[in-house]
Amino acid sequence: MRRGWAVAVLLLLLLGVAAAAEPPSPEEEAPTDTPVTTPPPPPAGEIALAPGGRWIPWERLDEDSFALVRDVVGQALVFREVEGIAFRSRKEVYDYLIQHMDFAADVARTLRVGKYRIRRTADGFEADDGRGAHGVLRPLYDDGDRRVFYLQGRYDPPILPIIAGRLVLVLETNHTLAPDGENYAEMRVAGYLRLDSVLAELIATVAQSFSEEVVKRKVKRFFRHVARVSRRAYDDPEGLIEELARHPELEAERVAEFRQVLLAHRLPDWAESIPFRLTPDPLALDPGDLPEPH
Repeated sequence: MRRGWAVAVLLLLLLGVAAAAEPPSPEEEAPTDTPVTTPPPPPAGEIALAPGGRWIPWERLDEDSFALVRDVVGQALVFREVEGIAFRSRKEVYDYLIQHMDFAADVARTLRVGKYRIRRTADGFEADDGRGAHGVLRPLYDDGDRRVFYLQGRYDPPILPIIAGRLVLVLETNHTLAPDGENYAEMRVAGYLRLDSVLAELIATVAQSFSEEVVKRKVKRFFRHVARVSRRAYDDPEGLIEELARHPELEAERVAEFRQVLLAHRLPDWAESIPFRLTPDPLALDPGDLPEPH
């Protein structure tokens, strides 16, 4: 069962990188355990009808992205979806952090609500949790509300063999104005996990490690960290940007750019100094100001 827990750690890494995830490079030594022999993926039509297949905007993916997603979804060992994640958020701030995950990870570490280190690459992001898990994340699709990510990662435990896997992660986010007058992000998360290199008996135990309730609890626990950053940006944008500006390890240019996003909804200082008055009566024009009829 301990090996099944190791796979759980891998899934948590992959799920975590998405609000915060390097594939093994060709030069790296191949895993020592026996690769799993898998059949070719089923046709796309069958995949779309599989559990959770409706989450994927198949017709909107380009050819390369379609192949990556199909190979995971069609042979996924585990599929889970989690709903009921909501937190105060402004869409422009949320979008910025999703599009700049490296900076989002830096902000989370600065606020001591996250430990991931993420680096931008030519086609995505690399991440390392400092505890043997590392991976790469590639954004494949983004329509503003639904995002599809492809993640490939591995976990190098000190005793157990290397565990490698791939994940397709779907984030669906709707920003709504609640009755209390606040803006909230409501999220649904779906994940499809395929294991590529594991011990044979690991497959028999891994599914038991991912009961619906366990996954929901772990995903919601991660997004509590996301929510804390989002609420801080929502409730105290000036205080947040001042705190970030005090940390020299953060890129000053990126902090300045983030400041513009955080404060975009605020009126400029000069606007607040202009008094606003309602006139008691309609304005009367002097007859001499009216144009002469033709």
